[in-house]
Amino acid sequence: LYQAFISVINMLVENKEYFIGKWQGFLEKENALERYKAKQFVGIIADAAVITDFDIEMYFALVEKMTVFDGGRIIVVLLDGTEIECEI
Repeated sequence: LYQAFISVINMLVENKEYFIGKWQGFLEKENALERYKAKQFVGIIADAAVITDFDIEMYFALVEKMTVFDGGRIIVVLLDGTEIECEI
C-alpha cells in the first residue's frame, strides 16, 4: 500500500498542471469544505516533488481510502473524490 501511495503522489506531481486546474475550479464552489480541501490540495501539490519514501502526513492530508482488489489492482480515493487506479 505504501508503494501504491507513492505511485499516486508521483502521478499527481507529474500531472500537477491538470490537477491544480481541477482543484482551482473547486475554489468557486459554495461548499466551504470543498473550497478548503481544494486550497489545501493545490498548496501540497504545487510545491511537491517526486517522492521515493512514504510520507504519512501527506497520506492523511490527501487520501480518503484505498481499495485493494485481486491481482494487485488498487483504487486510491482522494479526499476530493478523485479516484486513481494503480497496480502493484
